[in-house]
Amino acid sequence: MIKRSASPFLLFVMMAAFAVGWRVPAASTPTALDNPINMTLADNMLYVSDQASGVHVYEVSNPASPRAVTRIALGGNRGTAVKDDILYASTWNAVRVYRREADTFTLVTELESGYDYNDGGWNESTEEYSFACACRTGQFVESSPAPSGSSSYATFAVVDDYLYRVDYRRLITYDISDPAKPKEIGRMSFGWTIETLYPTPQYLFVGGTRGMYVCDRSNPAQPAFIGQVEHFRACDPVVVSGTTAFVTVRGGTACGQSDDLLLTVDITDPSKPSIVGEKDVATPFGLAVREPYLYVSTGESGYALLDIGNPAAPSAVESWSDWATRDFLWTSNILYVLGVDDVRIFDVTDPKAPVLLSIIESDPS
Repeated sequence: MIKRSASPFLLFVMMAAFAVGWRVPAASTPTALDNPINMTLADNMLYVSDQASGVHVYEVSNPASPRAVTRIALGGNRGTAVKDDILYASTWNAVRVYRREADTFTLVTELESGYDYNDGGWNESTEEYSFACACRTGQFVESSPAPSGSSSYATFAVVDDYLYRVDYRRLITYDISDPAKPKEIGRMSFGWTIETLYPTPQYLFVGGTRGMYVCDRSNPAQPAFIGQVEHFRACDPVVVSGTTAFVTVRGGTACGQSDDLLLTVDITDPSKPSIVGEKDVATPFGLAVREPYLYVSTGESGYALLDIGNPAAPSAVESWSDWATRDFLWTSNILYVLGVDDVRIFDVTDPKAPVLLSIIESDPS
């Protein structure tokens, strides 16, 4: 059981105020990045989700010379995912489905998700939640990287013919065997706000304000909650490498956390994740992993590279403090670093010595 401190009515009021004025028509008006929150990379196209202005699309087949393609105006955008020629983009209460033809994105449909403040097993007498799902146990047997091209603050994940989406305190599953016609097939309710989603071939790792949750997708249409590890109340993501997960928790936020930490979680048995290491990291945000290294955003002070050869005791290798960062995408020898109002692309053939290739600050006017 997990205690909850805010009433459903108060949560409704906060979310309603947060969402005012966010639903706007799709368009392609050029604009600067204002409040980017995460990124998705698919087929040499980089999708940058900006809460204020929508989805900014760039062609990055040559990382040294990215080309602005278009902007899909979508106020309140929380993230994107891609399957084939279909782009999924979410707001606080809906998923929009776009078909891509070359540089053009056409709205196909919109799925309203709504938010029921009484779902999830809320017990008014005890003021507690319980998970609305079955539990299983099992050993972690995979070491494959995430079948995903999204940064650590992702709210979507596409795995095979399924789209998974975190929606405040629900994990929603869609059948996308016909990518242009997603069908909602299930909802799992969690006992606290969930924010980020990191997939592996067999599991979904969910980052929330109270901890990291693990869902088994042996039956991909009905992911089952199997384990969790609780940390201080915080607002940050999780990434996975082999049998280890890394979670950042940041102080000074509305979530109530006071310390800034990088947590190392042993997930050898994903039904019993356990924290095996803690490292002080100043104002940590997003992260990206590729053994034996881990990049961690340190917010206004830049970003850092850690050696995770000993996962329980990551050691500092290098840091860079020339501009504020938030999140990463690391693919092959290219690192995309999300700043507060730009994206910088680096060659990280040598992770200890990133070479700046280009800077994306806005769409061309």
